[in-house]
Amino acid sequence: MKDKIKKSLVSIGGKNIKVEESKKSKQNKHKKFFIKTLNTLVSLQERSENLFLEYGINTLMYEDLYFQIIEDLIYEHFGSAVAEVMFWWVTNLNEMKKEDFFIEDEKTGKKYKVKTPTQIYNVMKKLKIFKNI
Repeated sequence: MKDKIKKSLVSIGGKNIKVEESKKSKQNKHKKFFIKTLNTLVSLQERSENLFLEYGINTLMYEDLYFQIIEDLIYEHFGSAVAEVMFWWVTNLNEMKKEDFFIEDEKTGKKYKVKTPTQIYNVMKKLKIFKNI
């Protein structure tokens, strides 16, 4: 498929044609990746908790090194401020279902109510705390 597209573009624009992904497309991919990653972390946390509560199986010793790798990659990819919010969300999700939670802008003190990963993403983007976006 890529070869077909490449041949078509070369025939239209010549061999020196350069195609770049739009900024909007990159931002959409970034948003989808963030939301998918955060939802996956939540699922992993819930699965671990359910194994312990239902069967008494504590998987912490087994999962610990895997989570350390995942955590390091998240810090590297998104930056420390975003990573902290992500891990805060994952570890406090059960409490968040009972009460409201907010992300506070440290510069202005304004609080933004968040209930979903999409809202978290939008607030952090608005506050410009993402690394390399």
